[in-house]
Amino acid sequence: MTLYVTDLDGTLLKNDASVSEYTVKTLNSLIENGVLFTYATARSFSSALPLIKRLNIECPAVTFNGVFVINPGTGERVIENVFTKKALINAKNFLRDNDFAPLVYSYIDGKERVSYLVEKIDCVRSYLNQRKGDKRFREAKDFDELFEGNVFYITILNTEKAETLDKFFTRENGFAHNFQSDTYDNTTWYEIYDKNAGKASAALQVKALLGADKMICFGDNKNDISMLQSADLGVAVQNAFDELKKCADLIIEDNESDAVARFIERRETDTTNRFANAVDKARTRIKSTVGTQNEKLIHAALKNYYAPFSDEQEVKIGNFYADAVSENGIFEIQTKQLYRLREKLSAFLGSARVNVVHPFICESKTVYINADSGEVTLSEKPRKISSLRTAFEELYSIRDFLKNDNLRIVIVKLKAVKEIYYSGEKIPDIRSKSARKKCVISKIPTEIVEEIILENIDDYFRLLPENLPENFTKKEFCKAAREAESSMRLEVLRERGVLEKIGKRGKAFVYTVTRR
Repeated sequence: MTLYVTDLDGTLLKNDASVSEYTVKTLNSLIENGVLFTYATARSFSSALPLIKRLNIECPAVTFNGVFVINPGTGERVIENVFTKKALINAKNFLRDNDFAPLVYSYIDGKERVSYLVEKIDCVRSYLNQRKGDKRFREAKDFDELFEGNVFYITILNTEKAETLDKFFTRENGFAHNFQSDTYDNTTWYEIYDKNAGKASAALQVKALLGADKMICFGDNKNDISMLQSADLGVAVQNAFDELKKCADLIIEDNESDAVARFIERRETDTTNRFANAVDKARTRIKSTVGTQNEKLIHAALKNYYAPFSDEQEVKIGNFYADAVSENGIFEIQTKQLYRLREKLSAFLGSARVNVVHPFICESKTVYINADSGEVTLSEKPRKISSLRTAFEELYSIRDFLKNDNLRIVIVKLKAVKEIYYSGEKIPDIRSKSARKKCVISKIPTEIVEEIILENIDDYFRLLPENLPENFTKKEFCKAAREAESSMRLEVLRERGVLEKIGKRGKAFVYTVTRR
């Protein structure tokens, strides 16, 4: 299985450090269905928990930049990557001798403490003020008291001596460190921890604990670099630092767009699986009858695919019911006769984005099934339909709306199986009307091959055939398109403003491509 590990601030969390309703709903659903998901953060457990408490995370999580692997529900430490005694003594002496004012994180009498020097409180005052009421804070009068307990993490705020620190806190001396700006303000953090800690090593420890075979990691800042490099797939959000983007395998949307949840949802419920689930859901609701399920089933399956939650379907808007309404707008699924949508489009387009989804069967296979035995007695070779002629005929029937900025056309190319159930020993000839009446015939959509999105004029320009002469007749257009019946495509492109008439050649009109 694949383990998903995300950074929190600037990656999973929005700019106000919140988790959106969409992310909560999506990730909890995925976790419930067995997806392995967790987080790796520089935060402590007590700092991270209030931000992600609505997520039902079950996998071990990573805190303090990989110092601890913890139980995400209780904060119990499962794995500790802490300083050696020698390294800690050397760190204390170096910081004291060079007059630094660190925050020192430790466990004293079993409780997590954040200690600071009273005489240098001005160096950490902003940190303390932002966390008033934090019971972890502890005053120390000198460095010996500052380093009491089991110290596991050291932070220096807003230092101007990063180069000096870099020279001492090396792997050779037993340390790892990270120096970066805060996600939310101008504070800089120089964080010091054991050389065996780090988000990368801790995430790999979680992977091993769970027995996952792959790991996908998400991040936005410098302390995520090693984690992304150690992952099977390293993913940066769009708002990430350039340094991180350069080492990422993939860059997705930004943290304000629920990018992490959307990516995992897309990957775990890819087109094939999502559509198969949508079809199964539709089939349980639509009973087979003598005749066909055909259009009803395709309609219901696509509605489930684009709007999977029941409260998003059959929504009343004004005097009409929309097939579905989601964060992506209104969805109208129309298997044929798009002109029937004209009234709805007139009502909806003035105030909302409308997605008109029109399915097109591009490959159909017929199978004959003996209803008595359940045996497939004949499976015909798939028949491919390459021409989109009928789709363009349908678009032409709503040509008055094609220029509306709120209209988005989705032509869905489908594979389908026509199942013909019959009784008796002889395979029926369904060209006969009387034979068809004795059969149960269902057209089952099986796969989405392609979605042709027509949202702006650039999308329509992509429908132009290659090798068009500068000026051409309808016949020449059809020849370039390699389809004898492409005239309706030409008319749709003309209505959308991609083509224009410029004259006649004999009795034939002459067209040209408009300039964008």
